[in-house]
Amino acid sequence: MGVINRFRKNNQRAADFFISLPQLYVMFKKQTKVEVKKISILVFVSKFISMIVLFMPLKILFVLSGSKNIQFLQNIENNIGRDVYIGAMIAIISVLFLLNVVLQIYKVKLVNRQVAMIDKKEYEFRGMGKSYKVIVKTYASFCQVLADMLLLLLVGSILFMLNVQYGIFYLAAVFVYGVVIEQWAFPTHQTRLMKKLNIDSKQFIQVTSTLFYLILFMGIIAVVLSADIAIIIAILMLILVRLGNGALTSFFSCQIKLRQHYL
Repeated sequence: MGVINRFRKNNQRAADFFISLPQLYVMFKKQTKVEVKKISILVFVSKFISMIVLFMPLKILFVLSGSKNIQFLQNIENNIGRDVYIGAMIAIISVLFLLNVVLQIYKVKLVNRQVAMIDKKEYEFRGMGKSYKVIVKTYASFCQVLADMLLLLLVGSILFMLNVQYGIFYLAAVFVYGVVIEQWAFPTHQTRLMKKLNIDSKQFIQVTSTLFYLILFMGIIAVVLSADIAIIIAILMLILVRLGNGALTSFFSCQIKLRQHYL
């Protein structure tokens, strides 16, 4: 009975965290000058472009090797010619690389300048006072959480379009992984497992994310063996899974600081 009660309490704490996100957004937007929406979208876009930059060179190598292309891209290649297609792809990759560098630099500057925009005064959240230091410590984590949620939503949607069965498997795996993290990384008490491992919540998240990625990778292998999909599609799925796994790790890690100060 005690285990069930702890399970319920942990789940209630998880629900409270998600309920607090809109409230935190309102607080940061109305009480501070932090550009939450701008930072979150910029982080999201920069990560997504990084994924495209990682995939496109592999795509070019597959085209050069004569491997099977994605159907709609194959149609474009047939219409404009192989040489023009390869040249256009290389030009797009170059532009994306430069854009990614510019976004990374701008993101760092944007995040760093927020500190100067935060007034040194008392803030209020759920009727409790929050100091200037708390706001400075947590605004970046909050923006990162929002960006990670957008990224996970996009990754899940694309995986569904690429392969419905794997999309369902991915969402189910993310849900189960979230429950595991909630029970052991964010418990209302210190669990025996964490005592035996002698690690903190952040280390537990990093260790389990590696195992989670392995499970997702094995799922892709199962899809490749059971369904007739092009290898380039499987590689795209693997890159998306890697991107989503990084977003999940960041999403849970940033929660540590937010839960500490706001829940």
